[in-house]
Amino acid sequence: MERIREWSFPVAVLTLWVVAAAYTVTSLGQAHGAMSAAQKPAVRIQATAEMTVVGAKRVSLAREAQKPVVHRGPRA
Repeated sequence: MERIREWSFPVAVLTLWVVAAAYTVTSLGQAHGAMSAAQKPAVRIQATAEMTVVGAKRVSLAREAQKPVVHRGPRA
C-alpha cells in the first residue's frame, strides 16, 4: 500500500502533463491549418450582364462620429 501511495502522485502528474502537451500540440496544429486556409488568395468572379452593381453610400465619418451639440442655459 505504501508503494502505491508513493508512486501514484508522480504518475498522475506525468500523465496530466502528457495530456496537456498533446492537447496544446493538437490545437496549435488546428490553428495553423485555419490560418493557412485563410491566407489562400480569394477567388475572382467575372462580372456578367446579369449582375447588379450597387454603389456605396458616401458619408463623412468625421461628421457621423460627432455628437449633437446640446445648448443649455447658464448654470445656477
